[in-house]
Amino acid sequence: MSVDKYAVCPCGSGKKIKFCKCKESIDEMDRVVNMVNGGQIVPALDRLSEVLQTHPDAAWALAIRGRLLLDLREYETLNENADRFIRLQPSNPLALTQRAAANLFRGQVEPATESMLNALTESGRDVDAFVLDVSSALAYMLAQRGVFLTSRVYAALAMMTTGYQGGQAAISVLQQLNTSPTINQLIKATPTLIPRPDDVEWAERYDEATSLLENQKIDLAESKFQSLQRTLPNEPAVLSGLLMCAIWRGDTDAQSTLFKKLSTCESLDQEQRVQSRALSALVDPRSPDLSIAVKQMEGPINNAEEVELSLMANSRFTALPPNMLGSLRMTDDEVPPRAGFQILDRDKPDSLDQLPPIDDVPEAIALVFVYGKQTDRDARIEVHDVRPRHLQEVKDRLAELVPGIELQESDSDPLPLLAACQPQVAIIPFKAKQSEAETLQADLMVARLADRIVNTEIPFLGGKTLTETANDETLVFERTVAVRLIEQYDEIVSKSDTLMSEVYRLANLTAPAELHPTSDEAELIANEDLNRVHGDKLDAETLIYLLQRCQQVAATPAARRFATQLIAMELTEDQQPAKMLAHMTLVNTAKQTDKALEALVEAKTFAEANQLPTAQLLLTEVSLRLAAGDPQGFQRTIESITSNYGNDPEVMARLQQMLMSYGLIGPDGAPRGGSRQAEPSGGAGAATGGLWTPDQGQQPPGESGGGGKLWVPGMD
Repeated sequence: MSVDKYAVCPCGSGKKIKFCKCKESIDEMDRVVNMVNGGQIVPALDRLSEVLQTHPDAAWALAIRGRLLLDLREYETLNENADRFIRLQPSNPLALTQRAAANLFRGQVEPATESMLNALTESGRDVDAFVLDVSSALAYMLAQRGVFLTSRVYAALAMMTTGYQGGQAAISVLQQLNTSPTINQLIKATPTLIPRPDDVEWAERYDEATSLLENQKIDLAESKFQSLQRTLPNEPAVLSGLLMCAIWRGDTDAQSTLFKKLSTCESLDQEQRVQSRALSALVDPRSPDLSIAVKQMEGPINNAEEVELSLMANSRFTALPPNMLGSLRMTDDEVPPRAGFQILDRDKPDSLDQLPPIDDVPEAIALVFVYGKQTDRDARIEVHDVRPRHLQEVKDRLAELVPGIELQESDSDPLPLLAACQPQVAIIPFKAKQSEAETLQADLMVARLADRIVNTEIPFLGGKTLTETANDETLVFERTVAVRLIEQYDEIVSKSDTLMSEVYRLANLTAPAELHPTSDEAELIANEDLNRVHGDKLDAETLIYLLQRCQQVAATPAARRFATQLIAMELTEDQQPAKMLAHMTLVNTAKQTDKALEALVEAKTFAEANQLPTAQLLLTEVSLRLAAGDPQGFQRTIESITSNYGNDPEVMARLQQMLMSYGLIGPDGAPRGGSRQAEPSGGAGAATGGLWTPDQGQQPPGESGGGGKLWVPGMD
């Protein structure tokens, strides 16, 4: 097969091969393309090296070689190839993209983003697939670093480009950003440009800048917005244009600064200003506005065994499970602690034979690790995650139990606001059924979560709490920002339907009005408003649409409300699958495993009555029965799957993968002895965080920030 001379040259110039400088080596191009199409990658690379010796200006060879090197993960060689390509054609978008890829996969995200911007600026109307491939990879890396808005624009670019066939990676990034309950709702959508006023003398300059921005000519657009800002320093439309440029650049400092400036623009309404101030904290993963100060301490001890026994015997200390300690080290070279404890805010209950009343459930106020003598270090105590208000209490308790200890205090890595707002329930080995522990956990969150939120130190309240500032009229704006931030975390609001009304009351603030939109207004509802929407004026189609949106962006309270309303409605035959979607929503968003199982029974009843497939329901039930510690129910569900779908290879393969992931069978399908009771992904376990039991072999959920969990030593 010969190369079509009228095809666009793969060098990235945008010209057809017949009119490109690459035509001089057209025969070699034909040969290399055939090698690549035939899977002969290494011979193709060798041939490309020979071509570049004979034809040093064969840009097509550098373009194809760069793609192959990227596929082979030869990042250093890719960087050399990109440098040569850029020297040959400094404005070639493929050359600039190769440099971006080389930087990206060496962990240099900022230079990679800058190169991608240059590549987009130099691209014509049709962006090359290679540029979009690297854009997707950049979006993924930015998401991992917490630069969410920039990740979103690059993922959206790849996903929405017409004709591009590789958008699945970008879709995956967006799905992860949208569905995470720990990512704030305010940052799950890209900001839109604020319209300029009508009939202003700078309208033409502004429109030209926005046109460049819409065509990803970010450098050129930013220059024009900066020129406008020199004469219009506080114009919201200009600030929003600069903000969009900062988002494309991945410059979180500039994003934060511009959001703060927008929050001071009195021409914007109060809610826009509040959201802008909240976003100024959210866009920066290192933002001090979302970081709660904590302390750590360290002090030498004489006898580690004596200290360990002393702490073990005290009612304000509870020992961490031994299988946790091995993971409590920063590097593989470090020695794990010989013992670990939580310091409690109240005495442990006298009896562990049953779960205590809610008021008697202790919370952890610090972690203590005991290290024995090492070759290069003396025996010591380390204390971590101490909030300033608990510092003196922690010191006093340790001084009482370890006489003469001298603790050296220092700043620790700050605690994220999301974690600080949630009760850290102590790990105490109560004897209880899984369902009983989950019920107590849910009730405890309802009882304590609002109080914990309003008594958490907020950095932009000067380190004070919402309770302390509740009557300070000079801080109404800042207090409103704080509460708006907190209520947009699904990880928090999904735990209690009455939580935020109580928080607003305790913070002495007026809650936003609930929304009762018509079907015509539904599409205009912002993500951050979904949980305030009630569907009493909505038809079935609109409710289905909103339910799907809630699932896409993890708006759990609204999803439960819409699902319940859909189940109660009379739907047409064509809409019956939507009712099944509603049933599954209630299963997946249930706060407790037993509630999820109740919802699942109703879903199965509906499916069987309407002759709908039940395979997915049964597979979900497998996970829930395991999470509930119900071996009989688990066995019945397995038998039901094999009886009804034993001849369906897809269903049986999924079942096998699930059982393998739980450690119940090996890759050959043979049962494994001593299998662990794993916390399945999805279902109620995922929605509530799940309970941790010693045989799971993993760190209890919530220790790294999401709120502590009750711990029971087994499932009855």
